Amino acid sequence: MTNSNSLNLQGPNSFDTKKLEFGAKFSPMVGQESGGRFKPTAIRMRAVRRASIYPDRQDFAKFLGITAPNLSNIENGFPISPNVQDRVIAKMPWISRSWLIDGDEGSLTGATLQRLAPLVTEESDTTTPRSRSRSRSKGSSGR
Repeated sequence: MTNSNSLNLQGPNSFDTKKLEFGAKFSPMVGQESGGRFKPTAIRMRAVRRASIYPDRQDFAKFLGITAPNLSNIENGFPISPNVQDRVIAKMPWISRSWLIDGDEGSLTGATLQRLAPLVTEESDTTTPRSRSRSRSKGSSGR
């Protein structure tokens, strides 16, 4: 008698435990999309910050009314929430939602595009190492 609701399981000796691996090879953090800091929305968000009157990450986050870690996540490839999109558009009307999310250059004025284009190019450059800290003074090694 065969019950269609039951599973036909293999014996315990035929189970290959090497196929199940957890840890470092487990899926990446939920929400982050492929591309990381070079994801187009992350690049555009960093360009907007640098073009603003608050180029420092902490100051820009405060200006937008979000936390610095939230801004850091966005600038490192996490999706921009509708709430943050609304804040950027409200605080900086020269930025359009369609450019911020989709890269639609036709939605920006010529002056805005001229201001943002070089910053987007710089932020897109994968060959230039990014500086870790501006707080270190030249000549001091900290030793």
